[in-house]
Amino acid sequence: MLGGDAALVKRKLECIDAGSEYCPCYLAETNECITCSHLQGKEFCDCNWRGVCIYQEYVWSGYKSKGIRCTCRAALLEKKYLSPNTILFRLGVTRTLARELDNPGAYIFIRNEDKPSYFDVPMSVMAVNTEENEISVAMQVVGAKTKALESVREGLVIRGPYWNGILGQRYLKGMKDGNCLVIARGIGQAPAAKVVRYLCRGDNQVKIIADPGKVGTIFIKEFIGNAPCEIEELDLTSKQGLRIINKYLKNEKYDIVFSGGSDKQHLYIIQEIDKVQDKPYLVVTNNNEICCGEGVCGSCSTRIESGVRVKACKVQLDVRKAIERRILNG
Repeated sequence: MLGGDAALVKRKLECIDAGSEYCPCYLAETNECITCSHLQGKEFCDCNWRGVCIYQEYVWSGYKSKGIRCTCRAALLEKKYLSPNTILFRLGVTRTLARELDNPGAYIFIRNEDKPSYFDVPMSVMAVNTEENEISVAMQVVGAKTKALESVREGLVIRGPYWNGILGQRYLKGMKDGNCLVIARGIGQAPAAKVVRYLCRGDNQVKIIADPGKVGTIFIKEFIGNAPCEIEELDLTSKQGLRIINKYLKNEKYDIVFSGGSDKQHLYIIQEIDKVQDKPYLVVTNNNEICCGEGVCGSCSTRIESGVRVKACKVQLDVRKAIERRILNG
């Protein structure tokens, strides 16, 4: 039997954009499409895509890529410090964009409107209000790009929607009436908030373990609404915190475990899951370096087990293999 990435190659790579209004994308024009074998330069059809034929869409669009993602100015409705180094932005967007971003794993590129395009920085969408056409993002101030955003007073330039901010989405989106554990540390609480709300809509029982981390506060409570879930605060870097995680995984039968945080945190949870008999599905934040989001620049490229380099901003990678290689192989 094939496992991990070998199985992923066997069943073909999963592109997060396949079938969307942004497919086929720029990669089709250079014979680098992730899904369609014709748009990889091959003579025959060898894809496993079950939607409308991507090659046919390419032909219908005049042998060129389809929709270009919106780059637009977003009104700054609210700017609030969640902690001394963490800022909440509540932004006014179009109705269409708000609806497209109302999914776990959704993110946008955002920058100070006074800065050039290379100040774009990806930010997870933490909450969406489709009635008021508003989105909320949380930002930890760490470097030049985020410091430029800290000075914003009126509006921001955003680009989106993008959806590959979480790996393991097929497990998440198929989960109903399950028992789920959400572990989030620091700014990892931002993508976790959308995951919690999504799981609760599927009548899942959700337990949240949150660690303030470097942001210094537990802000996820504010963004999960009235979701019926229990929140426990832990220091995930302490021996006691790790023992409690170990106890929960051993004594509770979870269907899904979500990890929002660093790759080191993901790897620890993988190692703990390996110790239990009934292994839950694992869903994690995508911590690859994402620069363009379109699979063009190559900054997110990672090598899978077969030796093939894939674009992590678009491909739903095998969680376990992706994390192990990033941590253990650099």
